[in-house]
This record gives sequence, structure tokens and C-alpha cells, in this order.
Amino acid sequence: MASEPFKGDIGLLNPSYLVQSRTGFFYLRWPLPRQIHPTKRASDIKVSLKTRDRRKALRLSRPLIHIGERYNQIGLACRMNYQDLRATLQSHFRTLRDTAIKEIDAAGGLSSNDRELYQSNLAVAAQANETDRPLSLAKSDDDLLARFIAQYQLDIQPGTDEYGNLERDVKRGYRRFLEDVLAYDKSVASFDLDPQAKLPVGVVPETQAGLTLSDVIKDYTSEKKAGKNWAVKTESEKLKHLDLLKEILGEGTDIRSLGAQEAQRVKTTLRAYPVNREKNKETRGNRPLSEILDLPGVPKLHTTSVNKYLQSYGDLFNWAKQNGLIEQNWFSGLFIRQNKARAQDNRAAFSAEQIQLLLEAILCNRDGLANKDYQKWGPLIGIYTGARLNEIAQLHLKDIRQVEEVWCFDFNDEGDRKSLKNSASRRLVPIHPALLQLGLLAYVEKLRSERQTKLFPTFTYDAKNGWGRHLSRHFNNTLLPKLGIKSKELVFHSLRHTVVTMLMQADVDEPVVQAVVGHTRKGVTQQNYFKRGYTVRQLDDAIRKLDFKCQV
Repeated sequence: MASEPFKGDIGLLNPSYLVQSRTGFFYLRWPLPRQIHPTKRASDIKVSLKTRDRRKALRLSRPLIHIGERYNQIGLACRMNYQDLRATLQSHFRTLRDTAIKEIDAAGGLSSNDRELYQSNLAVAAQANETDRPLSLAKSDDDLLARFIAQYQLDIQPGTDEYGNLERDVKRGYRRFLEDVLAYDKSVASFDLDPQAKLPVGVVPETQAGLTLSDVIKDYTSEKKAGKNWAVKTESEKLKHLDLLKEILGEGTDIRSLGAQEAQRVKTTLRAYPVNREKNKETRGNRPLSEILDLPGVPKLHTTSVNKYLQSYGDLFNWAKQNGLIEQNWFSGLFIRQNKARAQDNRAAFSAEQIQLLLEAILCNRDGLANKDYQKWGPLIGIYTGARLNEIAQLHLKDIRQVEEVWCFDFNDEGDRKSLKNSASRRLVPIHPALLQLGLLAYVEKLRSERQTKLFPTFTYDAKNGWGRHLSRHFNNTLLPKLGIKSKELVFHSLRHTVVTMLMQADVDEPVVQAVVGHTRKGVTQQNYFKRGYTVRQLDDAIRKLDFKCQV
């Protein structure tokens, strides 16, 4: 039966949502946007409120309107963004292209049969793009698209706009993939004297269209995170560096338009950039970059920090070059040369007297400086291993185990949000006899009896600093100042320098020292032919040479 919008009290009822039939019953008519309709057409949902009373109809409609609003919001939010779909396709065909190019490099070119197959497929793909025909011999590409949707778990339904975009761009991506492979094969066959065969100059693959700085950074950081290439603190630092790069050059800048001039502009900006921008009252907030550069009285980035930023940018554009996005990395080698002495790590080692002072304060609990377990065992493990602060802070009880009858710390990234700086950081370090004599194993057993799983169960996780925030604050901001040995050069990390210094002075071979503290090995022999590393017994012999002559 026909119905019409209610014309009554607008203050009580919304005439765009509520209608009244000719029999007097009220209905809720809720609009459904075409974007979330299964067949992509605008429509509405009509629900009877089963009442002729307009006030009751209003009361009944309110929760339904709320549900309708949430449904529309969720539906619109869940639609796959076209740029996300495009990025998925770009990654898919880029991977296929790179794999094919590697095979060409290995074989010295395509075989005649493979070349004919690529050319035949390209003809089909070109026709499919120009005439809207399917890529396959079937009536449609539905089976092909269904496999693609399943492979990448896409929320795309046949008949939708998203499905049409997918169908169109799969054809485009496939055509470009074939063109790129054939172009690369042709460049190899031409025997160009250039040491690296490249795609023809001026050819910009369609899959590279819109290579904005923001998109490239997104892909780069996503790959780094997926490969767990960055420790927690390193990731935070790199993201901060890349955010500044977007601010300097502009998020929408096409990376292929960048050159030496833009790289120099970045370098100049960094030299005028303030330290602790978000903390200094003169620079924090939403002040534009142009207003905070070269402010009088505001400290600028140290040269070492400037070089760290430039290193991050060099790594980004080197990745872009390796992935075929650009031909030249303008940030390569763009560093500020420093005096070798000044360029060295400005952290100092503790002296023997300072270590003695630390041990006395910790073991005697002088002035309550080691009231808590982590205040005792955290520094002690640092003193007798040279391990990084976060490596110590994230230790689990199972990481303290016997290997070849030697008690060891197993530094690894297996467990609750654990991370390591690099592959060399994954290592076994024998536990120094002094730690065993001081009761480390008894402390471990106590925690196990309490059903704990971590060596420092009270530590909390911080996205920037991992698990070591409490240990760092106590050691650097409380313990050292109380002992009167606080300085810019002496921090928890200085224990690492101390261990390295003492082992070297005890005539321990440098590669063994590197194995103990988790430094990347140097030299072809160490890197390529000595992957199994030193035995636990060899490392134990080295650790035992740490003799701090504790008189406590």
C-alpha cells in the first residue's frame, strides 16, 4: 500500500526517515548508500514500527536509526580503498617481474621458446586491454580473479565497483609485467657495455605511476617491519627520520623528480634543524618547519645526528633503486665528513675505580640504590656480559640455560615483543662465575616457583625503548648521579665499552670479543666461513677474563 512521509510535528519526527502509510501505521525508511549495497545501487530499507502513535514511533525509531548509522559507517569503512588495491597489484606484478629478471640474469637471456611465449601473451594482454576481452580463453576472467582474491584475502565481490577495478588493473599490470620482462631481455641481448642492463631509458612502467614519497616510504617501512630488520628503538628512530623527510620534500612529491638539488636542500635543512623539536617550548607544537630552523639560542642537530638522518635517507633510496623505482640514489655518500676522533662513539668506558664503586653500591645496597631485584641484577649482568640494555631487560627465565654443562644467557628474539639489533646479536654468552656466586640461579628458581616467565617480571613494554625503560632510568638518572659519576659519556651502554676494553686488554682475540658482545663480525673468513661460531667453552674462557677484583 502506498505511503507518504509524515507531515506532522517536525520537532518530534524526522520526515526523511519516518513515513506513515494510508492505514496510519508508521514505518522507518532507512537509506542504504550504493557503495555498500551488494549490487551497487542506492536503495533503502523499510521497517514497520507497528504503531499509529507518532510519539511511540519516534521512540521505537531511535535505536533503529542508531543501528542504521553504525551499519553505514562500518560498511563504508570496510570497503577496500582503491589505492590499497592498486598497491597490492603493483607488489604482485613487481614480484613476478623481479623474479623473471633474476632468471634472465642467471640464464643470460630468455630462451627462444620463452621469448615467443612472452610475446604471444603480450599480444593477448594488449588486445584484452584495448577491447575489454578476458585474458584467458574462457568467457571471463572470473576464475583468475577469484584465485587472486583468495591469494590476497581481498574483500571484493563480483558485480561491485571494486571488482571492476580489479578486473581492469589485473589486465594493465599483466601487460606491463610482460613489457618490462621483454624490454629487459632485449637490453641483455643487445650486450650494452653498461655493467648493468637496464630497462630502456625513458620507459616508466605504468605500475610506477604516482610514485609519491609517502607511498614509497610506506612500502619501504612495511617491508622492513615484515622482515624484522629493525629493533624497536631503531624502528622508532627511522620513522622519525622519514617523517621529517616528507615534511621537507612534501608527501606527494614524485621520487623520480628528485635530484642532487633536492638532496642538498635536505642536508641544509638538517644542519639548521633543532634538537628535541617536540620537547623544546620554542619549537614544539604545530609550528611549520620554516619557522623553527636556525632559531637563535636553540641547539641544532649534532653532526653525528645529521649523518644518521642522511643514512636513513640513503637506505630508503637505495631500496627504491634496488626495486627498480629510481635509477640513481642522490643520497648515496651524502655525509658530513668528521674528524675521525670526533666521529667515534662518544660513550666512554667505566674505569676500574668506577666499576668498583658501582659494585659496592649494588651489592651493599648503599643508600637503598638496589632495593629492587632489577636494580641489582640488571647492572650486574651488564657488568659481566657487556650486553645491550634491552637484551638484558627482555630476558626470559628459559633464556638462562646450560649448554655443554656451562650456564649461559641465550640472547634471542623469541618471545613477548623481544627484538635484537641484528643477526649477530643472537648469541649464547656464558654466565660469569661471579654472577653464579652472587646467587643468580637462586633468583631464577625463586621466580620459577612464583610461576613467572621473565627475569624482570615488573618491566613494562614501551614501543620506543622496548622493555628497558625502568632499568635505563634507574641506572642513568638515579644510580650514577648518586655515586657522583654521572656524565654525558657514562651511561648504561658504557658497561658494554668497559667489557670490550677489558677483554681486549686481557689479550682476547677481537673476533671472540665480537661474539661475546654481539658485534657483527668483520672479514671474509669470519662472515662467510665461520658461521657456526665459537664454542661455549671458548666463550667461557673469554668471559672468565673479566676480573673486576671486587672487594665487597
